[in-house]
Amino acid sequence: MTDFLKRQIWRKLGALPEEKQHEVLDFIEFLSSDFSDGSTPSTPMLHQFAETVQKGLRQRGVSASTMKGTMKVLGAAERVFEPFREARREFLAELEAGTPEPPHDRDHEPPEEREVIVE
Repeated sequence: MTDFLKRQIWRKLGALPEEKQHEVLDFIEFLSSDFSDGSTPSTPMLHQFAETVQKGLRQRGVSASTMKGTMKVLGAAERVFEPFREARREFLAELEAGTPEPPHDRDHEPPEEREVIVE
């Protein structure tokens, strides 16, 4: 997509009321599912959950301000989980690369096991 086309779409989309913007989003999702070759990457689970919540709120006719507040909360939750997703990616990359375990430090070995007798 060219920058000119992006700006034109954003300008026209921004001029629409929020309710119509959601209709545009629904239409884009319809087109994406209809013409998709299945190679689009999957979105994170929390993002999919937020989209489902938003769609449900719109279907129930919830006010725009309530929906906006709900989506802010879900967006904050997604930002909270991002460091965990990044740590998971790094861990999996190290695991796939076969990174060796850290060397065993003999100075910090656990003490020998002792039997404790309680009378």
